[in-house]
Amino acid sequence: MNRRKFIRNSLLTTAGMIAAPYILPAGTLSRSSGMRLANHVVLVVFGGGIRNQESVSQQYLLNQAAGPGGNIMPNMLSGAQPTYNLVYDQWAPALASPLATKGTLFKHMRYENGPTGHFNGHTAVITGNYTPDSLNLSANPAMPTLFEYYRKHNDPLKSAINAWWMSIDLGPYVYLNYSKDPLYGANYGANYMSPITTFGNIGVDYFSTLNTMHPDEITRMNAVRSFLDANFDRSVLDVPGIRNSEEDKQAIEDFMLGLLHGEIPIEWPLPAGVGFDQMTGDLTNIAASWKVMQQFQPELMVINTTNLDICHTNFSSYISYLHRADYGIGWLWDKIQSDPILANDTVMICVPEHGRNTVANTIPDANGLFAYDHTGDENSRDIFCLVVGPPSIVNQGLVVGSEEEPVGQTIDVVPTIAHILGFKDNIPSGYLPGTVLEQAFV
Repeated sequence: MNRRKFIRNSLLTTAGMIAAPYILPAGTLSRSSGMRLANHVVLVVFGGGIRNQESVSQQYLLNQAAGPGGNIMPNMLSGAQPTYNLVYDQWAPALASPLATKGTLFKHMRYENGPTGHFNGHTAVITGNYTPDSLNLSANPAMPTLFEYYRKHNDPLKSAINAWWMSIDLGPYVYLNYSKDPLYGANYGANYMSPITTFGNIGVDYFSTLNTMHPDEITRMNAVRSFLDANFDRSVLDVPGIRNSEEDKQAIEDFMLGLLHGEIPIEWPLPAGVGFDQMTGDLTNIAASWKVMQQFQPELMVINTTNLDICHTNFSSYISYLHRADYGIGWLWDKIQSDPILANDTVMICVPEHGRNTVANTIPDANGLFAYDHTGDENSRDIFCLVVGPPSIVNQGLVVGSEEEPVGQTIDVVPTIAHILGFKDNIPSGYLPGTVLEQAFV
């Protein structure tokens, strides 16, 4: 069986399996009674851990005694880029002016409680609750997710296909689309897609050309084939919550096959003149997320990155991945502004899952720069949050919070999004300990 036919058959036969996207049933939902600030929210969770030193504090290489300082995130933050001793390829910004001028920057926020681990950090952002040491990486969280709150407390006629969770990795992250809470659960989960898992390490030929399989693809394809073969005799109904309405299932199936056949062109977040070999997994996830947004104009879109986790062993690559992820976010915002439905009606929130340690570990990279872990020191609890949106909704160019007096916490993201989309007052008392980031809004 050729590669394209295999993937097509896999989509048709196992549309409900976790390696491919799926749509959960519409259910009987309650209509939101709150006033909305905007009709679309994009949440970007920077996975892998970002130190404030290299991001909002713009201390490029200063902590490595290699100077010179500077802003390596010019699409998101204001400030001059480094001009010498560069350990990364410096890309021209995707935006004429940084996103910090189009919103409110919480320069210092807190990841207050729980382990500073990747799944813990993601869970805190997406559930609005900190997680304990005993968090199970192979189980849905105990507390409801943002997706469940949105889907249960909004208009049932449009909510089923309007919540998307786009993760670069499969792993434990698929479990964050819904919780074990008896009042919510699988019927209110998000439409989940992991583009890298579904399509492989995406290149132009994966979507839009009919090429012979390369030898290095065979091992990966056989692994995917084995996974799907093991599930061919299972009904989609065997998987909790994955019971697609025929209309929505067909819409996503057509969309996916359109990508595979090249009928839906893919745009890549790369500057002019930069080769495709510079694409990262993070940028691939952003590119796929944009196609979903362009196709369906979802009201709630959550995207993550994970390439930054390389900071454990390679600081120079961490800098490069951070610079490129920043480009991807600027590129995505520019695309949003080009869409007649999304433009001027979208709020984007960008937040790291957690920070990283103050003191480096003992692993040098090829440039002699030392790596950083995230073992729970105070620096790994220091994060930022950027809230961007139309000037009629979001305060423009505002910076709040300092190292001495941080403003906001990780668990404030969910109530803030619930506030934007108008369903915060519908959430049962005691479920969300955080508060709305009121400083961001006009």
